[in-house]
Amino acid sequence: MTKIWVKTVTDHKVRESIVYDNEQEIDTDNFRPALMKICEQLKIPTPIVTGSQIANFMEFNILKLKQRDFIETINFDFLEFNAIKQEKEITNDRPYIP
Repeated sequence: MTKIWVKTVTDHKVRESIVYDNEQEIDTDNFRPALMKICEQLKIPTPIVTGSQIANFMEFNILKLKQRDFIETINFDFLEFNAIKQEKEITNDRPYIP
């Protein structure tokens, strides 16, 4: 399961944000469909994202998209994606020893 915190930022302030929750792990193949769903939820144009931008997001867990990444005009300074890493659930498989 992957969660991505997506926010629009104007003048260093978060204007809108959502947490996109996907059942599958986000990888290079399903990033673009997830991006389209996120932009639809935020009601903003879908940016053009290159393969190297996606690869950098997979490696560094952050992606910033500016006006140059959009064909249409946007009303914010940039769109930021942050991957939210899920902590593995700790299970106590060892028996209790008093």
